[in-house]
Amino acid sequence: MFRGRFHHTIDSKGRLSIPARFREILVEKHEGRLILTNDLVDRCIVAYTPKGWEELEAKIQRASSMDEGVKAFSRHFFSSAEDCFMDSQGRILISPRLREYGSLTKDALVAGVANNKIEIWNPGLWEQAMAAFDPKAITKRIAELGI
Repeated sequence: MFRGRFHHTIDSKGRLSIPARFREILVEKHEGRLILTNDLVDRCIVAYTPKGWEELEAKIQRASSMDEGVKAFSRHFFSSAEDCFMDSQGRILISPRLREYGSLTKDALVAGVANNKIEIWNPGLWEQAMAAFDPKAITKRIAELGI
């Protein structure tokens, strides 16, 4: 399970050090591999474990391929994806395209958001997203999900 928030820096080559707590999980359970893509709602990068990515692909494959929303999602989300492997120092290389999408230059916030997903944010954009968060506005949906 990926939990917590960590501030890290991105070096001049676009490498980001993965937090040690996350690194252990990735090496032990996922051979140091992640699949990176841009989030469709927020200006951040989402990094899925291979298992999490496969689960997402399976859900999309069960949806109607004739549905315009499914087609648009698949085209955008999957075509933006990139395989990524941690190096021996626990860093991943984020492509220029993804760094640009997430407004990532030097500083980055790495957030664990699920057992199969990490988000990589520009710290300023993260703060804006957290400031806009209104728990009362989503309580009905959370209750519907049984959470």
